Amino acid sequence: MKNTISSFLKVAGVACFSLITAAEASAQVATVIPNVTISKIRTGWAGDAFGLETVGTPISNPAGCATPDGYMSEISQPGYKTYLMMVTMAMATEKKVSIVVSNTECILNRPKVWGIYVEQQ
Repeated sequence: MKNTISSFLKVAGVACFSLITAAEASAQVATVIPNVTISKIRTGWAGDAFGLETVGTPISNPAGCATPDGYMSEISQPGYKTYLMMVTMAMATEKKVSIVVSNTECILNRPKVWGIYVEQQ
């Protein structure tokens, strides 16, 4: 019984360490821009893509993209349709959002959107 509990605690410890390490790794690959209002949604560029701008906060550019005039998503990106739906709804209802952007990737030379969280006001 004692060996079983000891083994269980070791496995639980390894699992907790793995979760913490994964969370730290995730935190290093993305930046969250919290509690902002979308001021503009841009589309076009002869492709299925959109960009968005926010009110009152400078554009965060952790990946060092060449044209940091907004955040960007395009159709080949997983989650694109969901991101577009969320930002359209948030702008129409004037809801605040948090934008998650990649620390390492750009789309069309702009910070790449990884997620959108809609906030209650």
